[in-house]
Amino acid sequence: MMQRSKELVLTMTCLAAFALLGACSSPLGSLPPVSAASASEYRLQPGDELLVTIQDVAQADRSYIIDSGGTISLPLLQEVKVAGLSVREVENRIAEGFRARELLKNPIISVQPGALRPFYVIGEVNSPGEINYRQGMTVLSAISAAGGYTYRAQEGQVEVVRTVNGQEVRSKASEDTLIQPGDRIRVYERWF
Repeated sequence: MMQRSKELVLTMTCLAAFALLGACSSPLGSLPPVSAASASEYRLQPGDELLVTIQDVAQADRSYIIDSGGTISLPLLQEVKVAGLSVREVENRIAEGFRARELLKNPIISVQPGALRPFYVIGEVNSPGEINYRQGMTVLSAISAAGGYTYRAQEGQVEVVRTVNGQEVRSKASEDTLIQPGDRIRVYERWF
């Protein structure tokens, strides 16, 4: 009987320890990984800057900031809706506008991203805050730009909040995941 009591106490102690460890686990456990669709080609959003060159329309060659309505205002075309499009799709949309209005027969358009929206790093990093985006940045380079991990940080995986089709999507990401302008990266505290 005494042996059975000891086994029961040991079993209860182990279960309590596992329950305690489960309560201390990271919130990343329940998040899905960053999807390939949301990590694919960047879609322009309000606040992004575009450098536009239009052959034979010298006054249009300059930078444009996408306004809150998702448009840029070009000479001769007026407002062109560009939010949600890739850079190549913007080139095609501008060319279609010139052809549709019969302003240019075969327009040659070049659109390059200028200054894209910043991203944000919060949590267990040495210098949290807003950081300027550069093409090809990964989670690790974003954390490095934020001063690196603190000694309390859970390294290796982070939470990324990204706007996809107008909806905020929370995902977990590894250090080699590509980030996008406007992403919010959160580094959690490790528990032991």
